[in-house]
Amino acid sequence: MTSDTAHLEIGPGAGELARGMTELGAILIKAGVGERPRFQTELVFEELVTNAIRHGGIGGDHSVAVTINVTPEHVVLVVSDQGCPFNPLEQPDPAPATSLAEAKVGGLGIMLVRKAASSLAYESANGRNLVRVIISRC
Repeated sequence: MTSDTAHLEIGPGAGELARGMTELGAILIKAGVGERPRFQTELVFEELVTNAIRHGGIGGDHSVAVTINVTPEHVVLVVSDQGCPFNPLEQPDPAPATSLAEAKVGGLGIMLVRKAASSLAYESANGRNLVRVIISRC
C-alpha cells in the first residue's frame, strides 16, 4: 500500500470547519483508516483548525491549510496558518479540577491533541505556524 496525500483549505467563514471535517472524514474512509485513528485524526484536525481561526487572528482572505498524508502505519496532519505565532508544545496541560464546580468549559484542546498524537512538532517559518501531528493507525 502506498501513501495517500490530500490538501484542504479551511477559511474563517461559517460552515468552513464543518465542510473540512466532512472532507477529512471522506479522505480517511477512502484510505481505509480504522475507527480509532480516524476519531483521533478528526479530533486533532478540529482542535488545531478551531484554535487557528479563533485565537490566531485568521480572517479576511487568510485560511488554514491542512495536508493529510495517510501511510500504512500513520496519518500525518500538517496544519499551517498565517495567524499569530503559537507553539502548542509550550502550553502546559491544565490543572485538573478538584470538583465539578471548579471545572471549566474548554481549555483541554491542546492536551487532547498531545494524547492523540504519536508525535507533535511545531515550527514557525516564513510567517506561518506549522504544526505536524503524527497519529498511529495501530
